[in-house]
Amino acid sequence: MMMKQKLDLLIIGGGASGLSAAVTAVSMGVKKIAILERLPRTGKKILATGNGRCNLSHENITALDYQGSYDVTEILSRFGDAESFFRNLGLYCRTDEQGRMYPYSMSANAVLDALRLACAEIPELCNETAMDLYFKNSAWHVRTESGQEFVSRFVIFSAGGTVQPKFGTDGSAWKMLEKSGIPVIKSRPVLCPVLSDNKILKPLKGLRVKGSVNLYYQGKIIQSETGEIQFTEQALSGICIFNLSGSINHQFSEYQISVNLFPELEISEIVSRIYSCQAVRYGCSCEEMLSGLMQKSLARAVLKQIRIKADMPCSQLADLQIRQLAGICHDFRFPVLGFVKEQAQATAGGVAGKALDENLQVKNHDGLFITGEAVDVHAPCGGYQLHWAWASGYVAGKYIAERLVS
Repeated sequence: MMMKQKLDLLIIGGGASGLSAAVTAVSMGVKKIAILERLPRTGKKILATGNGRCNLSHENITALDYQGSYDVTEILSRFGDAESFFRNLGLYCRTDEQGRMYPYSMSANAVLDALRLACAEIPELCNETAMDLYFKNSAWHVRTESGQEFVSRFVIFSAGGTVQPKFGTDGSAWKMLEKSGIPVIKSRPVLCPVLSDNKILKPLKGLRVKGSVNLYYQGKIIQSETGEIQFTEQALSGICIFNLSGSINHQFSEYQISVNLFPELEISEIVSRIYSCQAVRYGCSCEEMLSGLMQKSLARAVLKQIRIKADMPCSQLADLQIRQLAGICHDFRFPVLGFVKEQAQATAGGVAGKALDENLQVKNHDGLFITGEAVDVHAPCGGYQLHWAWASGYVAGKYIAERLVS
């Protein structure tokens, strides 16, 4: 029978928030710490972020950038800025024109190195899956799949969300929290492509256009984004679509996505341009006429929406049809049918905000803390998710250290 290992702090999950908590606690003098990680190494998901460059934060982050049931205001304030956090770990950062922050080397490896070097003395117990969590005799007990057992005064649950199982975050660890009576809000994937009507999308497969998108819920606009829209055979994709996905719940039939192909133009200006193209290409087909404004595959799709054949002579277009074409270009509707879960970058849902105090400690569960994606907090693309991970890990780690070292 294996001996119980006694610790001051056990961290379940060696991802961004778990490593942030670890480096913070060890820097303040906490000695008996260990990290449990179900994968062969810690920080694997960090290496995949930002296309391998790790978009680790964003400038001018505020609580308004986040959604969910937990108010992140105080956590963000106590953390400060990510650039200073990493500067203290020996890592310099740079910010691009869009405000996205990266390591100066533009390599995600540099971020993971900074974190791991700062907590090099902390045991990383990899290939270990936590299976059971309970409180007994004034301490938390954690049992792993391999039979190891840990007893710790403090536990940080930083096991991530419910998407991207290849990075160790399939949500199975959440069951331990639910067994302890901790309220967990049902998860859903976010920052992912949105499934729509294959009949509309199939002809547009592979197309990329710059425009704006509006998310409609029960006929009202609830969110707007701009950027590149990517069309696949089954879904709408691109960063602007990813950002919309965070506002879509499981009632898919209540949502529509509107694509504006010419956000810089008023409908009257689009009408004027179509008339101009018609005049110049009077002997051409409707598809050929519209190629002066958009790619042919998109022209065919737009024409199909108002039941005009692509090969119809554009000279036959009536004034009403031209106005209808302009309307579609300004408001091309796509029904929401679901998510491409396999491509989701993050999770919405998690431990309910009402269950956590200002230090991310579970109320009525002294010594147990929830950080990162396991909290019901999510944000748009651009480094916001990782910023929350660093901030939440830092605050929990600092508070625990203050209690242990004081």
